[in-house]
Amino acid sequence: MMRNFFKFIYLKLGSSFLFLVFPFFVEAQLILYKTPVWEGKENDMFAHFVYGLTVTDKGSILAFAEARIDNGKDDGPHHIVLKRSTDQGRSFSPSSIIVDSKNGQSWANPTVVQDQKTKKIFLFYALNHENVHTEVFYKISGDDGITWSSPKEVTALFAGNRHGWTFHLPGPGHGIQLKNKRIIVPVWHRKSILFTSSQRNYGVNCLYSDDHGKTWNVGGDTPVGELNESQVVETKNGNILLIGRTLNGYFGSHQAKVWSYDKGETWTQKLAYDNALTGKVCDIGLIDYPSKPKTLVISQPADIKQRKDLTVRISKNEGEIWTTIGLLEEGGSSYSDLAILPDKTVICLYGHGGTAHMPQKVSLVGFKLE
Repeated sequence: MMRNFFKFIYLKLGSSFLFLVFPFFVEAQLILYKTPVWEGKENDMFAHFVYGLTVTDKGSILAFAEARIDNGKDDGPHHIVLKRSTDQGRSFSPSSIIVDSKNGQSWANPTVVQDQKTKKIFLFYALNHENVHTEVFYKISGDDGITWSSPKEVTALFAGNRHGWTFHLPGPGHGIQLKNKRIIVPVWHRKSILFTSSQRNYGVNCLYSDDHGKTWNVGGDTPVGELNESQVVETKNGNILLIGRTLNGYFGSHQAKVWSYDKGETWTQKLAYDNALTGKVCDIGLIDYPSKPKTLVISQPADIKQRKDLTVRISKNEGEIWTTIGLLEEGGSSYSDLAILPDKTVICLYGHGGTAHMPQKVSLVGFKLE
């Protein structure tokens, strides 16, 4: 449709053609490749939704998702599944079940991070009990995601919190490791779904480890009331920027920022809505781009009325100003996550097609920033 539209303008306006099609030309050249990861109804699953993504030290891509078994409900029966790629995302292994749903168990929110010293990969996830309360676990892989340990539970770290939180979900997406080697995994919280949305005390804090994942602690809380699904990056000066989905929007944006100046121990207590990150309420992908200092990359559906038009935005000053550089998926699109390959290709794992709430397919695209 966009191609035909610009052809019509060219025929009518002659020399204006190059100026008018330039934005679309940039979008058309942005994507290097696109690979199907999970097809619709693959393995007889209802849908694959809510994603985690990382590139390991060996260059392998690990793509995680909830495999929603027979319906799209957030508390319906879900496996946590994994596909691996060892050719930069041109192909993927068959889907393997990492956390198996038994008797209707609802496993949720895969969130992955690798320790750069031990090379161990940590997969955090939760068991959802009817959207009322959850239990949080992690598994470890020491062989590039091929095999995984038995689960370890960390729910007790959130016990006795002062906000009445009973519902805890990692990420979703990925954690990070700071320059000082601390591992950070964002977790969002609320009270039971039985409370009204304004009474649920939405908020975020981070699990962290200073001993390469042997033990875990919980950091300070963000402002309570709005933030839920969140991503974190370390800034050039060593601070942490957290950008999270909000319960309520502000001038077309459902993304707000807070900062930590002490490695996640505390957070600024005033939300800063980012009006450049406009779009329908949805989880986003966020990474820093190490070869270009202070450069951040975001993926999100940019349409303010529907989850559609998955767009890439970059900031060259750590989130102060954002520029849209292109479109990854025109039309229906939903959750996404980002990572970087050794050759500096940025990859995005995302859901698209389907209904307003539930994607039909999951794909991975690769694109370059330089």
